[in-house]
Amino acid sequence: METPLLDTPPDNSVHSYVPLGYIAVYDAPLNCDFAFVAYKETDKDSGNWRVRIRSTQTVGAALEAPAIASKAKETDAQGKPFFLWGYKLEPRATDQRQIEFRVYQEGGIPKEVEIFIQLRQFDQSADTPQSLRFPWPA
Repeated sequence: METPLLDTPPDNSVHSYVPLGYIAVYDAPLNCDFAFVAYKETDKDSGNWRVRIRSTQTVGAALEAPAIASKAKETDAQGKPFFLWGYKLEPRATDQRQIEFRVYQEGGIPKEVEIFIQLRQFDQSADTPQSLRFPWPA
């Protein structure tokens, strides 16, 4: 088993952490792994929590529970199954990479988070998409 390129932080005096998932995907033209770790971060004093996504090669995301709940209601009203949150990389003619943080909802309630990643093969063509999905914490 390979050593993860990122880990969930250890608990400290301010926050506690619960791991939610990890994925690493290779981009051949850059000869580089893109690793992502997701975890639930809870403030010890207030009990407020959020989901954080960290990455080795991109900006991550902070999914604050109240904001995500509000956006899930809005997305449901629009008849869409998910919305994007935080960092995203859209494919272009010269660069086929795609990275998205998707939040799926059912009935206006957040249900699942997906880290969607499509990187490139050595010839610059799009590689097979990969993703990590995990339930939205209760």
